[in-house]
Amino acid sequence: MARFLNDRKKASGGIPGSLIHLGTKKIEKPIIRLINFNSEKLIENEPEKLEDCMPFILENTVSWISAYGLHEAEMIQKLGELFGIHGILLEDMLNTDQRPKIAETDKLLIVILKMLDYNEKTSELSSNQISMILDENYLITLQENEGGYFDAIRERIRKGTGRVRRKRADYLTYLLLDTIVDNYLMNIELLGNIIEKMESRIFLPNQKGLIKEIYNHKTEINFLRKNIRPVKEIVHHLIENESGFIADDNLKYYRDLNDLIVQATESIEIYQMMLNDQMNIYHASLDSKANEIMKVLTIFSAFFIPLTFVAGVYGTNFENIPELHFKYGYLYLWMVMLLISSVLVFYFKRRKWF
Repeated sequence: MARFLNDRKKASGGIPGSLIHLGTKKIEKPIIRLINFNSEKLIENEPEKLEDCMPFILENTVSWISAYGLHEAEMIQKLGELFGIHGILLEDMLNTDQRPKIAETDKLLIVILKMLDYNEKTSELSSNQISMILDENYLITLQENEGGYFDAIRERIRKGTGRVRRKRADYLTYLLLDTIVDNYLMNIELLGNIIEKMESRIFLPNQKGLIKEIYNHKTEINFLRKNIRPVKEIVHHLIENESGFIADDNLKYYRDLNDLIVQATESIEIYQMMLNDQMNIYHASLDSKANEIMKVLTIFSAFFIPLTFVAGVYGTNFENIPELHFKYGYLYLWMVMLLISSVLVFYFKRRKWF
């Protein structure tokens, strides 16, 4: 399967809005978790069915419904029926290769994006799709597996620290988006440190395997770019706030989030350029080494060309060669060869060729 695109054979020829999971099954059984809160009370449980969450969202509180297991099409279909989500949007949520996007209906704001994990053993990034469905009184998050991405936010809700218990669901959405963007920055920093350390290795004598590492890191940086760059559009859309899903007093948090995602995208571009420069320097280094070798071989050949000529002349089989029977001819021949070599050494050093 291609790294940047899921196998779409299962969805090929299907009716638009068909609930077909495209991706890998990452959890055995779907799980639903509910946190219902306001400034005064907190209810936390694990309903068996989505229908059990409905009484909570009708109250004047904030409900955070977390559903894990995108492979369960029946649960996703029930989600669409209960909250009035169109089949095409549900289809996007089931496609784990969906480009990060934002969509609005009359009653809901839907955001689809990725959480990223870097495996230091395989030196590869993996993604987990997260879909957020926002209403004034509730936030629904759909994830491929449980993970622990938002545990710190849940703990803040339990302890009542910060503003989250006093705010509505749009502020909770900001906290989740902020966690995701922080995750992007951490992965960029981790990969960036590796890329920066490779610079010093380019000039080492032993460069075995270096070009393969550069190509691998280029793939991971492109994978980051694919999943992070569209998030900039999402945050910009949220800041515009034309539909009113975000309270005006919370816009300042989303503007700060925009600064972070701009920093992330700029960092990716910088590391892309660094990898391109490293590759160019690597090839230039190889060319330089090859030129040094050719230079040495050329200098050696420059010494032997005139010597071979002299030896060739006196090695011919003509009978009447001058100096052929000269008593000290062999000695003079060596003296001539040494003189030629000395002149060449003097000339090459004067020209600074070695």
